[in-house]
Amino acid sequence: MTSMLDTNPSRRAMLLSLLTLPAWPCAARPADGLYRAGTPWLDDRNSPFELAALRGSWAVMTMAYGACRRICSTSLRVMQQVQALADSRGQALNFVVLGLDPVLDTPAEWAAFRAERQLARPNWHFLTGDAKATRQMADRLGIQFWRYGEHTMHDFRIALVSPQGEIVRAMVAFDQPASMLLPGP
Repeated sequence: MTSMLDTNPSRRAMLLSLLTLPAWPCAARPADGLYRAGTPWLDDRNSPFELAALRGSWAVMTMAYGACRRICSTSLRVMQQVQALADSRGQALNFVVLGLDPVLDTPAEWAAFRAERQLARPNWHFLTGDAKATRQMADRLGIQFWRYGEHTMHDFRIALVSPQGEIVRAMVAFDQPASMLLPGP
């Protein structure tokens, strides 16, 4: 068994280099980034929604599992903090929550979720896609998710997306400042 206190310099260097690898490799981004044309999503009114409609505006984007009460509720609270910060600075942002479970995260469930959390503003989008679109978007956003029994488990990751559909930066830990998800330096 090797420990970080290993005195072999080459083994220690190898172990340290493994610790600095990203936790999830990011797929190559196409020219249109996250907004490229593809399978339409359904919004919480059960209407088709093309992510390309967001082109030209900033967005804060994450993926969530509607039945999740731990990570997803924290993600939504962070996004609400970002909304308040953006409002105080006069910045216009879209907020996009993409469902991780196409079977359970239905438009009707997202509508109830939105109403329960009083997220009625038109710049908030709760979307459901098919299994393929969901997996592709998770890969593009760098979000790992998997099934554990009847639950969908996933990473905490909220991305600031440019008007061109490129990820500018992402919050990956609960204790990072919400202000990092605002456009600007």
